[in-house]
Amino acid sequence: MICLFILSGLSYQDLFLPNLWSFFCDFGPNCGLNAFIELLTSSPNNTHHPVFQMLTLFCDAASHLIVILDDVELYEQQKPFKLENVVAMTSFLNQFIFKLVWNNLIDVTTAASNPLFSSPHTLLMLLYERDCRRPFTPDKHWLIRDIKPSTFLQELDRGRKTAQFLLQKTPHIIPHKERVILFRKNVQKEKEVLGLTESVCASPTSTLVTVHRARIIEDGYRQLSLVPPGALKGIIRVRFINAQGLDEAGIDQDGVFKEFLEETISRVFDPSLNLFKVTSDQKLYPSPTSAIQDNHLTLFEFVGRMLGKAVYEGIVVDVPFAPFFLTQILGRTYSSTYSFMDELPSLDPELYKNLTYIKHYEGDVCDIELTFSSSEDYLGQLVTHELVPGGKAISVTNENKISYVHHMAHFR
Repeated sequence: MICLFILSGLSYQDLFLPNLWSFFCDFGPNCGLNAFIELLTSSPNNTHHPVFQMLTLFCDAASHLIVILDDVELYEQQKPFKLENVVAMTSFLNQFIFKLVWNNLIDVTTAASNPLFSSPHTLLMLLYERDCRRPFTPDKHWLIRDIKPSTFLQELDRGRKTAQFLLQKTPHIIPHKERVILFRKNVQKEKEVLGLTESVCASPTSTLVTVHRARIIEDGYRQLSLVPPGALKGIIRVRFINAQGLDEAGIDQDGVFKEFLEETISRVFDPSLNLFKVTSDQKLYPSPTSAIQDNHLTLFEFVGRMLGKAVYEGIVVDVPFAPFFLTQILGRTYSSTYSFMDELPSLDPELYKNLTYIKHYEGDVCDIELTFSSSEDYLGQLVTHELVPGGKAISVTNENKISYVHHMAHFR
């Protein structure tokens, strides 16, 4: 807790972080990258050198600050860093992490607990995710040019630990196309090991699903929900029954199954089914009122299995999930550096605008007469939620408005 207070104090100082960054930039080109690497190369075990301690301190304090900066502060006011400095910072961090790992300057088996890796990596990924949400870097900025993608993939095939570690921790350094090819290659290898390809097994096992055109979701859900994960990776053959109750021609893993998958996904994501809703920019997220369906959780599981099957088979489906929902799926909301405020624009841009207004309000916030509570219409009834215990009786003031903003974003 004491360390957190110290970081807060340092990060909120107007000049501390910019001055420390300028100090690093005086080390040489690319913000002193070569100087850092040369120092570490000459003394591999000297990670406690004062300059590395300062770098770690900078990254920890900057990470603490970046989490709470809103778009107005980062992109418009550009405080405490000019955007051009943030771009330079991302370039330095990206290359520093790569060289640190690729050149075996740290032990990847203990890197997660090594502040010289974990602190810069945390800041790097915070800035990368911010750039993904609202770009501020040039095209192909995040790719590593020190090594060809083909060479990197060859090292992966050889089982090089540093390549595996980098792919896990910083996948963005390799072009997306190459990562997709790598994924397809790994899927194919797994299928061969499991005997799911005709080249390995003369007649690989398959699962037959009979689906009525008028009941695609119901029939697919009823039959495929019972299929074990191992069998779901195998061949799924679909027999369609038409409106007259007759079998349609064609039972295969490719064309007919692809049609079934596309039809299922199209219908299950229809907002009228109330499993999913859409944001103002037509991005999908789970409906808050999906619980009115008794089996809504198992339906969500079925949807997940179908999407997983599509990815596994390389079938492209058009499912525009909202960024904040994808973040939750990836488990990033449990990170200490996660800010619900960052994701709010993709869910409720109007609320984000209002909260940003409150955060930067220069007058007395008490004039707005807000409390730590939120009221919403739920199935025709006005329901009030307290953002904190006793929130309805706690007024929002200039002293607690930052806390209110983040509690409100978290609740939404």
